[in-house]
This record gives sequence, structure tokens and C-alpha cells, in this order.
Amino acid sequence: MRSVEATGKTVDDAVEKGLHMLGVSRDEVDIEILHPGTTGFLGVGTEPARVRLKVKESPVTFAKRLVEEVVRQAGWDLTVQEPVEREGEIYINMEGRDAGLAIGPKGETLNAFQTILQTALSRRYQSPLKVVLDASNYRERRRGQVVQIALQAADKARTYKKLVRLRNLSAAERRIVHLTLQSDPTVTTFSEGEGDQRVVVVAPAENRQRPRTSPGPSSGYSYDRNRLRRDSLPGSSNQVIE
Repeated sequence: MRSVEATGKTVDDAVEKGLHMLGVSRDEVDIEILHPGTTGFLGVGTEPARVRLKVKESPVTFAKRLVEEVVRQAGWDLTVQEPVEREGEIYINMEGRDAGLAIGPKGETLNAFQTILQTALSRRYQSPLKVVLDASNYRERRRGQVVQIALQAADKARTYKKLVRLRNLSAAERRIVHLTLQSDPTVTTFSEGEGDQRVVVVAPAENRQRPRTSPGPSSGYSYDRNRLRRDSLPGSSNQVIE
């Protein structure tokens, strides 16, 4: 973070000198008055005003710096890549030998890290800007897998005229399913259940107006993410349909 100390006859004079030194405007800095200055008596004992100016960090710079500090404190062998701003969010990816440690079981460590980062960003800037933290592009790969799962579920719902329930998805992953299929006129999606039991249901379009009932023990099909390997792709033998 760039900063300078400047002096002047008054605080305003000192601030203006500091802004000139930094080459920024007043709203781009935080100002700390180190000494307000004194006029003395008949020119005796006069002291100049002294201020310290710090250039404010942008949300993107702050987010990257915080991630780098946590990585350093954790002792992880990771490099924090340059953040990417996209569609109202900051995407930050980490690469390195310890990406697996940063991700954790089912992405839990990564999710906790992201929550801390989002909280710090929101408190500092009171901004709606969202942060997405990733490691070795784990979220990007997982997003692609969830999209494929959604498309497969839609195909099953159309073909067999059955409800297909997608289990063990996070809230963010359930949203991906809804967004992926929202423009498909042949199927409809909705969620049911609470907490850890919440699932996404993919149903034939004719079910759109039918009442949504609790699933029976043998109704429809079910995908279980816990039994779906991370490298599963359409057509592979790793897919599980129950």
C-alpha cells in the first residue's frame, strides 16, 4: 500500500502536497493527521502541520492481499493468481502443490475460506461485490460436472416420464442445475426437503402444474454425488443412476 507523509502551513496544505506526491485525488486516500500544526507567538514556536496519506486499496487488491496472507500463515505451497472481475464478482484462483489442502473434503475448506474472505470484503467496503475463491480451478471443473449431471437428469426425466432427484448438491450447485435447465421447455426443476436432505427435482414439463409431494422410497431416479467420482463425464462407467 503506497503512503507518504507531507507537511504544510495548514493541514489542507499538507494534504495537497501529499496528493501531488502520490498523483491521486483526495477520495482515493485515507488521511491521518499526525500534527495539526501550531502558529506560535510572533513567529516563535511555529510548527508545520504533518499528515500521512495512504492510497486506498480497491476491493480486488484487498481480496488478493488477504488470500495471500492466509496462504502464507497456513504454510501452503500455493500461488495466488491475479483476480478476475466478472459479472459483479471477483474470481480468485490458487495454484500449487497444496491445492488439495486448500480445497479440503468435498470443498469444505475452500468454502470456509471463501466465507471468511467474503465477510472481510463486505465489512471493509460495504459492497455487494461477491468473491469466488478457487483452487486449481476446482469450482470451474465442478461446475462443468454439475451442468452435465443436470443435462443427463433432464434426458432421463423426458425419456422415462419420471422425476429425477439430484442429491448431495450444495446450494450453489443446486442453483447451477436450475439455471442450466431453466430455458428447456421439456422439463421443470424445483427443490424439496430441508437442510442436508434438500434435493433438486428434475421433472417432465407436464409435471409443472402438478402438486409436489414428498418422494417415496422408489419414486423416480436419484443421482448421489457421494458416489459420483470427480472425473465422471457423460458416457463413462463411473456414473451412478439409482
